[in-house]
Amino acid sequence: MKKNNFRFVDHSEDPNVGLANEEIALLQKELNIQFPETYIYYLQNAGRRSNVFPVEHDIVKLKKYQKQLKEALNERNLLNTESLFCFQYNIEYEPLIGEDFETFYFFNLSDPKSPDLYAFGDFIINYDWRGYAKELTNKENFVDFINERTKKKFGSRLLKKIGNILLGILLAPFIVTVLIIVALQVLIEKIKNQ
Repeated sequence: MKKNNFRFVDHSEDPNVGLANEEIALLQKELNIQFPETYIYYLQNAGRRSNVFPVEHDIVKLKKYQKQLKEALNERNLLNTESLFCFQYNIEYEPLIGEDFETFYFFNLSDPKSPDLYAFGDFIINYDWRGYAKELTNKENFVDFINERTKKKFGSRLLKKIGNILLGILLAPFIVTVLIIVALQVLIEKIKNQ
């Protein structure tokens, strides 16, 4: 597991803002759980505001999400005996179906050293018949999940490096030409002034 190897992108118009350690400790105390180490690191760097994947830090909402998740999973007899922590709940309108889709993002804390990340919510299962169903998806690794979202939003680091190199290669002849012209102009001015 890649420990705390998040790809955070510093974006001046949409910066990440973390939570203070005291705020994180208060959340854990109020919820009576210990957050996974990787999640604490994420909160420290992007817990208040994330330019990729915002997470909830309002204690009242978090308590409500825990109850909603338990109820939704109990209806389907899923993960009944597991220790879970829901850190985000989304409702988004799905125009293809014409209904609101809800999604819970949560950790299974039953194995605190390596908690799995899960998503539980409405997913389209048949585009032709506009069918959808509730599905439980194991995303396995929170770091990989965040980094994939970062890649989708900001692009791959490798592609950006290659693009910058190609841009440099394409601009190099132009820059050299401009420098030669400027040097010749300076030389001509010096010759005229003598």
